[in-house]
Amino acid sequence: MIQLENQPAKTSVSAFPPLLSDKDVADILVLTTDWVRSHSSEIPGFKRLGSYFRFCSQAVEQWLGGLDRLFIADQVAALAHVPESWVYANADEIPGVLRLGRYLRFRPAMIQQFLTGSEVGQ
Repeated sequence: MIQLENQPAKTSVSAFPPLLSDKDVADILVLTTDWVRSHSSEIPGFKRLGSYFRFCSQAVEQWLGGLDRLFIADQVAALAHVPESWVYANADEIPGVLRLGRYLRFRPAMIQQFLTGSEVGQ
């Protein structure tokens, strides 16, 4: 491709993976923005742009298995018709569990497969 001197090169914005803000990641993880900022180095795809916290959406999606909002324990309990205390006590045996410090979160797709009896791989 020959480029003329007076015409700037056109770079497609889609050539770069979109970035998620700290608020976007906090919404997905169902946690506070402060928590995401204090644990940012532990979250895949973290990039610091000056005072801004950004995360590569592809890395976050691969880590979580999607960009859907995670379930919290009471949501899993309601879907499974069990007490919330049972979810906490048996969290390690529930597919899709994600431990974020003292918080438990669950990957929605894996919970749906688990509840419908489909094969689930972690």
